[in-house]
Amino acid sequence: MSPRNVNRLFAPMQLSFLILLVALLLLALLMFALPLPEKDSRLHGYMLSRWFLAVSYIALAVYCYFKSRIPLELVSPVFLFMANLQANLLALSHVNLINPRLVNRRFVLLHFLPLITFALAYALLRLFSPHVPLGSYSALCRNILQPEVILRLLWMMAYIAAVVYYITMFAREEKRWKQHASDFYADDSMIDIFPIHNSFVLISFIGLTTFVVSLNVLPLLSAVCNISFLVLYIIVGLIFLRYPYLFTRMKQMLYQTDFPQAAQQTVDNLKWEKIRTFILDTRLFCRRGVTMEQVAREAGVSRTALSTLINKQEGVNFNTFINRLRIQEAQRLMREQPDLTMQEISDRIGYSEQSNFSRHFKAVSSYTPQQWHAKYCLSFDSRNAL
Repeated sequence: MSPRNVNRLFAPMQLSFLILLVALLLLALLMFALPLPEKDSRLHGYMLSRWFLAVSYIALAVYCYFKSRIPLELVSPVFLFMANLQANLLALSHVNLINPRLVNRRFVLLHFLPLITFALAYALLRLFSPHVPLGSYSALCRNILQPEVILRLLWMMAYIAAVVYYITMFAREEKRWKQHASDFYADDSMIDIFPIHNSFVLISFIGLTTFVVSLNVLPLLSAVCNISFLVLYIIVGLIFLRYPYLFTRMKQMLYQTDFPQAAQQTVDNLKWEKIRTFILDTRLFCRRGVTMEQVAREAGVSRTALSTLINKQEGVNFNTFINRLRIQEAQRLMREQPDLTMQEISDRIGYSEQSNFSRHFKAVSSYTPQQWHAKYCLSFDSRNAL
């Protein structure tokens, strides 16, 4: 192939690297420069995640600069270093958003240790042996037993293991968040963290696709991957910049407070029936967006004690308990005021969305609101007419 044809072949790849470089630097600048929408010291964890993301973007931009000037190579050590660095920074930035207490200095250093170990091992190996270029699969097969090639393949396997590990970690922390949130919020909309979840799905896709890219020596495929990654990185960056708005409802549970011990009663002395009656009489369960902390404060008990009582006496978490009361109230309204629409009933008992009302109604009664109304309320009216 003539040098002119080679240059034509590599031109799209070089242009894609240039576009990706500029976009990543702009995103990193936004991450560093944009102020917080509110002054809240508890957003320090979010700022730490933003810095992780910004450093990740800058490192990737530097990589794009050098990569646009060197030929493609299978399981390139520079590529492996950058892929591992990206996996660490992107994953920890997301885990930190849902569990800021977990990601401390020791935790970060521990998770960067494999990357540092492989990088140092490769650097030491290069002191005693020349670089083995792997520009094709035939070159990989010929040099498969070379120490450097073995180390690079082990590094690639370690990267795959790290990606799987981070996916598992995030899934565990997300599940833990939902379990705790279900014991704190009554509304399902307060429990779901779709933006963070969706952002992590995107970076997981990038991480898994990176493995395929590491085995690619085709310039055109590399250019397509670069543009695809650019779109995904932009989406992740935009999701991150909107996190403070999600934080306004997450912070109540992320940084829970309890009443002083001196003002608390012991769980053994609490009268659950009295507290339950108070919740029913004051109709706290019908308050839109009600939380465990609000109910505990008005009932005059600690949040921890109230949570323990609900779990022990009712056998469910706070979210399920409140929604059961709401559905029971909805059934009472259907019987006593059959002319009310489902939307009116949903609004009266504290649901912000009728779809959530319908879903909880079916979970409690095994019927949709319309089915239950037709089966029980109409027959109830017929018997009264007789």
